[in-house]
Amino acid sequence: MRVSEQSRLASRIGYLQTVSQRLDKIQQELSTGRKIQRSSDDPAGASLALNHRQNLTFETQLRRNLSSGVSFMNATEAALGGATDVLQRVRELTIQASNDTLSPSERTAAGAEVNQLIGEMAQLANTSFGGAYIFAGHRSDAPAYQVTGTPPSAVTFMGDTGQRVRRISKQDAVAINVAGSNVFGTVFDDLITLRNQMNGSASGTTISGNLGAIDDALGRVLDARAEVGARVNRFEAAQRVSEQADTDLQKLRAEIEEIDLSETIVKFTAQETAYQAALAAMGKTANMTLLNFL
Repeated sequence: MRVSEQSRLASRIGYLQTVSQRLDKIQQELSTGRKIQRSSDDPAGASLALNHRQNLTFETQLRRNLSSGVSFMNATEAALGGATDVLQRVRELTIQASNDTLSPSERTAAGAEVNQLIGEMAQLANTSFGGAYIFAGHRSDAPAYQVTGTPPSAVTFMGDTGQRVRRISKQDAVAINVAGSNVFGTVFDDLITLRNQMNGSASGTTISGNLGAIDDALGRVLDARAEVGARVNRFEAAQRVSEQADTDLQKLRAEIEEIDLSETIVKFTAQETAYQAALAAMGKTANMTLLNFL
């Protein structure tokens, strides 16, 4: 069968184009550092890499939520720590004022301090973080407690018991807040009653009767602190899990998408040699005809 010159030339050009395309592909891999330039290069790998990227996006957002949740709960813990100090001081003053040897002026002075502590407790109960009142539940755009009168004659809870939830995994979500009504209970009514007794003519026995309510309030605050602390630990553990998941997913994605630099350079050198050899062969045989063999 006779092979025409046109057919022979077309075959050489086709081979040169194939070698050139292979070289171009490896050059793109070296310049981008990626094995997959388009989905058609590796449909299955591209699909798996996209899934890894989606999971990485989820983990990144998850850690943002966890971090903001920990910050919110740290602010809550600080407020509860302040409330603990206030109640412990109120307890000390109550024990002092229960002594019937105290003069009326000394007891009134204790009442004046309790009055200041009521204001401090109300300020702590109205702590805000990031523009949200932390003890107000879902009604976090307004103070959790409304103070009536100067000195306070009433301190009223204005929030609700709604939970502000943060996701800590694909399956689990945890509340980051504690409702003021659950933490503080009737403490403001109890402190106002105590202050009025100290400012009035109540006996030491009557004043000492407030210790039970103060201890109950301390117990509620300490329980809330323990609960918040446990949640912080859980969030921090979830952060560590997410960071490890991120590392693992990045590794899996890189194995699919990213090149092995040394291996790709070897391939590039080999392909470039093949391309140069093809060019040289075409140059030597381009002008050869049947007359060259006669």
